[in-house]
Amino acid sequence: MGPLQAKIMMILRDEALCGVEIMKKLGIRSSGTIYPVLGALRERKLVDYRVEAMGATRKKIYFLTRIGEQRIRELLIRPTRMFCCDPSLQIKRILEGVRGLVEIKRDQKILCTLEHDEVKRFFRSSDITFSYDLNVPSDTYDLALSFLGVGHLIGKRAEGITNYVSRLCRSLKKGGSMLTVQIEKTDNMFARIFFEDILGLKESPGLKREELQNILERTGFKDTEVTSKSGLLYAVSYKT
Repeated sequence: MGPLQAKIMMILRDEALCGVEIMKKLGIRSSGTIYPVLGALRERKLVDYRVEAMGATRKKIYFLTRIGEQRIRELLIRPTRMFCCDPSLQIKRILEGVRGLVEIKRDQKILCTLEHDEVKRFFRSSDITFSYDLNVPSDTYDLALSFLGVGHLIGKRAEGITNYVSRLCRSLKKGGSMLTVQIEKTDNMFARIFFEDILGLKESPGLKREELQNILERTGFKDTEVTSKSGLLYAVSYKT
């Protein structure tokens, strides 16, 4: 399948469109470019159209067939499965988003909820404790790094987000900071395929920005700033 064919099918996966609308979405000006491709996709039974009348105007509205939907799903799932099979790659990407959000000092005591070689390399010169179960003393740490929200990506779950965040808060000294990484709740096509088809979940997990902020504020944190990056929420907050 060529790149333009794939782009057209991706667009049609979300909504049925006429040729002119497809051209606008792709930034294509020449109808001589788009319609031969649509014709080729129709011959392969990946795309079809229905005719809709608007007054004296008749439009062909293109949509994906069931075969086309299955083909796009296969194209998306294959590289995603490769990504899912390499937790190190996932964690590297997540840690790239962490850089610059909090200041990490040598004399800080740090608590991290995810023990992994990539995380150890990231904090290689720090005094760090790894604990997913949070069996740690209270009022002890200067900084907590919580990977609570990415449990679905690494095969772990944390039940009761509010309770878990409360325990993280208790582990920090007064004024201590926490960086929370959480999946951003979304209903876009890629999220549905990844979480439902790849990971086998009934629905996409995660929290919306305001939901995460409310949980942090209810559990004893203040001055929360939430950043959205590549489908994840990074929240920096401070213990009151």
